[in-house]
Parts: sequence; C-alpha cells; structure tokens
Amino acid sequence: MEIKLSLKPSKDWMGQVAEQFGVEAKSASEFYHSEGHSYVKLNATIFDKEVAVLIGDLCWHKPLNTVNLSLGTNEYWTLQFVHSEDAHTHYLTGGVAQKHTQAFKSSLFFSSKMTINTHWAVGKRSRFVAISFSREWLYEKLGLSETKNNETNSAFLNLLSSEAGVYMKGMALFEQSLSLNKLFEDVHTPTWKLSAQAKCYQLIADFIDQIGYTTTEELGMKLNQSDLKRIVAIENKYFVATKPLPNLDFLASEAHMSLSKFKKCFKQVYGLPPYEYHLNPKLEVAKNQLLQNKWTVSEIASQLGYTSAANFDKAFKKKFAMSPTSMLKKV
Repeated sequence: MEIKLSLKPSKDWMGQVAEQFGVEAKSASEFYHSEGHSYVKLNATIFDKEVAVLIGDLCWHKPLNTVNLSLGTNEYWTLQFVHSEDAHTHYLTGGVAQKHTQAFKSSLFFSSKMTINTHWAVGKRSRFVAISFSREWLYEKLGLSETKNNETNSAFLNLLSSEAGVYMKGMALFEQSLSLNKLFEDVHTPTWKLSAQAKCYQLIADFIDQIGYTTTEELGMKLNQSDLKRIVAIENKYFVATKPLPNLDFLASEAHMSLSKFKKCFKQVYGLPPYEYHLNPKLEVAKNQLLQNKWTVSEIASQLGYTSAANFDKAFKKKFAMSPTSMLKKV
C-alpha cells in the first residue's frame, strides 16, 4: 500500500490521508485508522502559519510505504526523525541526487524539491516527527538575509540554499533527541501545542548546531554526489546486521577511496564511524531476539556473526547496561 503524505503546511492534511484509506479523518488535526492488528495514527499542527509538524505512529502488517512528492522547488524544507522497531528504508530522489538509507533510527533534512519514499518495517512499530517550514521563515528567525553574503555563513545555510539538498544521518542525531518521545504523549492536553512548538524549535536549533559552522571545502565533501553514491552503495551491500562487516581497508578499496577519506565520508553521511554504525542495528536485532526467548545467548551471538561470546556480551552490556543473560532472565 502506498500513501502520499504532503509535508507542505496545510489545513487539510488529515482529510487528504483519510481519503486514500477510503475513510474520514477523525478531525482536521488527527487521523486514526486500524485494520486488525495494523494501525496508522497521525497528528498534525501548524505553528506561526509557516511551520508544519506531522507526528506519526504506525504498525502495518503488510508492505506500506509513504511518499512525499517533490513540489519542484526548494522553498520548503523538512527535518524528520524516525525510530522503528526494525529497519525502515528511505529512497530519496531529486535533480541529480539519488540516495538510499536504511536504519532503525534516522534523521533526514531535505528540500521540497526532493521526492522521499519511505518503506516501513512490516509488522513493527514505527514513529516519526516531521517538521516542515519555509526557507524564508527560517532566514527571518535567524535574523539573516537570503540575498546577503553573511560572513558567518555555515554549512547549514549553504545546504539551505542548494537546489536539491539532503542531509542524512543514521542514529547519532536521534540518540541526542530522546525527548522526542514527549511529542507523542498527552496530545490532547491544553498545553501540548505550546510544549510541542518549543520542542520543535529547539530541534531545529540543535540540528543547525550539530551540522556546525564549517568551511566550504568541508561542505563540498558532504554534498559530493559521486562520493555519496559510493558510500551509500557500500552501506547497502555490506552493512547487514546479521553478517560480519568486512575490514575497513577492503570497504575503502571497494569505494575507490583512501581509508581516511572513506571513514570521513561515511561518518558525514551516516553520523557514526563504520563499525559503530554496523554494531547498533546488530545489537538491536540481538535484543529483539532475546525478548522473543526462542534462542540461547550463544545461538544469537553465532547468528549475528560473533566468533566470541565474550565479545558479544561486552558489546551488548555497553549498549544496554545489562548482559544478554540478564535480559533473557527478565523475559
């Protein structure tokens, strides 16, 4: 099933979504639809007449993807955070750009000139927060002029003025935004909208700070389409949670890069060094398998490519603050 989601500020978001499901929206700002154990829940709100926030919580037991179609202009931009119980996949196209990323947690910043097609994990819960705003609104809030050459021009502002910009990170940015959970709570309380507005504005500010003020050369590496295409191809082919990761020298050679350039490019695209990026989803898979209580710790370690149970135990304990055996006993 494919659902078109508009991220441009609109008062008829929920009605447009409900029509595709053949039902009526719960209200102008809320949509909920369920079929058996499957459900899609959306809440939408608009701040300052220019900032649109779409919050989603879904679990669909058949293939489901959502598409944000290109508006043909980079007038609007979206900052989106996603957290899934299993890997979701983003396909991004627009202009000369074609990108793909797969993760349990992801952060995206993209222009309305891009088309974003997200394939959600089947039968697993996924939640997302998408904050959309016009470029002119942000310039006004930052006290900057779009036409003025600012001496403090940052990587973020250069990205904002690009024709089909996109900034992707895997888990790092989301890990620093754990309080996003609060946006899904108490949405019907009188103070929720005020609190949500403050939180969303803080997320925009945090995102700008995390990109940081860098040189034009550093930005050029972030947006180099050839390098990005190679890095994404390597991630697609070799970064599989249930398989061992080849050594970095081999991966760099496959990407036709030096080892130092490969590590730098990879971290710029996915937000983490290669081994750490590969380790996180592997440990999430291990956690889910432990909670199912179908396999022993040794079996899970072996399935995930660990040759040493001690190494598996150490990595798991570092991430979840408990050993695999302790988690298994809690099930």
